[in-house]
This record gives sequence, C-alpha cells and structure tokens, in this order.
Amino acid sequence: MKNIKTVFLKELKRFFTDPRMLLALFLPGILIFIVYSIMGDIMKSALTGNNVTETTYNIAYTDNSGSEKPAIISFFDAYMASSENEKTNEVKYTPIPLADAEKTKDNLVGEGYDVLIVFSNNFETAVYTPKDPANPNHIDVYYDGASEKASNAYQIITAGISSCYNNYFVNVDKDFKPIEANVSESDFMAGKVMGFIFPMVTVSLLFSTVMSTCPDAVAGEKERGTLAAMLLTPIKRSELALGKILALAVVSAASGIVSFLGLAGSIPKLMGGLDFNFSGATIVLLAFLVLTTLFLFVTIGLTISSVAKTTKEATSYIGPMMMILMLTAILPAILDTSSIGFAFIPFLNMASCMADILAGGVSVPFFLITIGMNVAVSGLLIYLITRIFNNERLMVS
Repeated sequence: MKNIKTVFLKELKRFFTDPRMLLALFLPGILIFIVYSIMGDIMKSALTGNNVTETTYNIAYTDNSGSEKPAIISFFDAYMASSENEKTNEVKYTPIPLADAEKTKDNLVGEGYDVLIVFSNNFETAVYTPKDPANPNHIDVYYDGASEKASNAYQIITAGISSCYNNYFVNVDKDFKPIEANVSESDFMAGKVMGFIFPMVTVSLLFSTVMSTCPDAVAGEKERGTLAAMLLTPIKRSELALGKILALAVVSAASGIVSFLGLAGSIPKLMGGLDFNFSGATIVLLAFLVLTTLFLFVTIGLTISSVAKTTKEATSYIGPMMMILMLTAILPAILDTSSIGFAFIPFLNMASCMADILAGGVSVPFFLITIGMNVAVSGLLIYLITRIFNNERLMVS
C-alpha cells in the first residue's frame, strides 16, 4: 500500500509541476468552452442575420388580385417600417398585367426585379373561401436566388403570406405540384450555408490527417531511439528532413483527396433542401486550395513534432490547434473578409476564399494570393524544420 501511495504521489507531482503537462491537461477544455461559445453566436448570426442595408427592394406584382393594395404588400410595408434591420432600405412596387407575368418571370433577373408576386384572379376577395381543388385560389412568388437582397425579400414575403391569408395555395401548379420559386441557376442561401459548413468540416478533416501522421514522424523516432541512429549516417540532415516532409505530404495528400471527394459528394446530398451543386470550376479551385492548405498543415505538424520530445507531447500541442483553426474557418460567415488584405492572413484567407468560391464570387487576386501565402508559409516552415534537424540539442534530447 505504501508503494502504491508513493507511485501515486509521484505521478501527481509529475503532472501538476510540468507546465507542458498542465497545458495538455487543461487547455483543450478551456478552448472547447471559448470556441464553442463563440461558434454558437456565429452560427446564429450567420444563419439568421440580415446583411442587406442601404438598398431598394424592387417588387413586381400582378394587378389582378381584386384589391388596389394587396394585403401582402401592406404587410411588407409594415415590416419595413418596424424592423430595425430594414431602416436603411426602401421598396419600389411595380404592378404588371397578369398577361405579362410569364415574360417578367423569365426575365426576372434582367428586368431588375427582386421578387415577382403572381395572384390568381380576384385572389384578395376569394382568399377566405374554402379551397377549391377544381379552381384553386393561389399565389405564386418568384425571386432571383443568386441575390442576397432578393432572397431576403422572398423570405419576408413568404412569411407574410402565412400571416395575411388563412386559406391559400402557394407556389403549386394546377396539378398541385410544387413550383420552383428561384428563377436563378444559383442559390445565395445555399452558398451561404455551404460557405459556413464547408470550411469548418474541411479544416477538421484535413487537420485530423495531420494529427494521425505528424506527431510520430519525428517525436516518435526520438522516443524509439531510431532517429539518433539515422542522424549518424552519412545522409545530410536537411535531406533527411526533406525526405520526411515529402513522404508525409504524399501520404496526407492521398488521404486529403479521398476526404475532399467524399465531402464534395456527400454535403450536397446532406443539404438536399437547398439547391446546390459543385461545378467543374468550383471543384478545381477547391482542390488547389485544399491541397495547398493540407501541405501547410503538414509542415506545421512536422515542425511541432520536430521540437517535441515525445509523441504524446507533440499530440498535446497539435490537438488544440484544430479548435482554433475551426473557429478561424467560420469567421468569414459573420465578418466581411472580402478586402484583399485578408488574403495575407494564413488560415483566415483559406476560409474566406473557400466561402467565396462556394458563393460563386471569388476574387482572382484574392485566390492567387491565398495560394501564394500557403506555399510561402509552407516554404518558411520547411526551412525552419531543416534548421531544427541541424540542432543537436533538439534532435537528441
């Protein structure tokens, strides 16, 4: 019993007197609290926030509703007057003949309208009568889904329909099949949600690859004593370092490609309620971004492994970085990171660039600078790793 107590106290002393062990023990919990708390606020803001300001909503509606000013128009006016988010915005209404509805819908984007509301004849006067499947009283709403402004107006109007009318058919044809409201080939809301989810999931997948390969690459060989034997061979230490980097890069790239393809194939299905598809150009741009980011992660992981004395120590340093990187990955969802200056900030530039690619509006200079920064920082870390390999104290201690 005395021996057990001695060992027990010795182990406690080892854990609670070593700053590195304390860091490994308590930092993850602290980071989880900080990161997840911030993520909650970010998710709420990113998915429900309205960034439409200082603009004019252009709304067209057919003039056959049976009322000079349809209730849904009054609702929109009331919402605009009462909403703090809309105080800098205005609305322009344009009544059009029902005969022009199809033409206006087909040219909704080109004609400058954000939303088109199509009423069935005398909709306002018949709206409180029971639904008649043989002669449906309906209202159809179309919008330019590629526009944030139009998407926001559409959400307000569809919410207003539920408030203004008790009995109605909305966005269904004569056979009661759903009508596609978005007349654009792209969907702003889908891109926004994807821009929030994709960078976070991608960083998680890529960095998990680094965590599984890098800690043991150098620190593990220090523990086993095999690194010391390799250092005694005629090979240059810089060549040894580069060989390890290239091998890890190939292994990680293979894993990263599989992860990327799985992610690219699964997320659109996971988000089946949103109209989103990866185009060929999107896949190529994301592939370049993912592979250069992965190489940057590998060089970071190998730098930490080269400095650490044991695999456990290397893992304790690399692990908390994932949560920090995941937080960085979702910042573009609530911050305006479109300025070219953000392209020079590692990790944040990757997340911002990825979100812009998915939204279909990436800047070519921003993309090229991001790729260049990934390569430049990776090159700097490769140089640092070769210097570490030539440091006797760090390699054999």
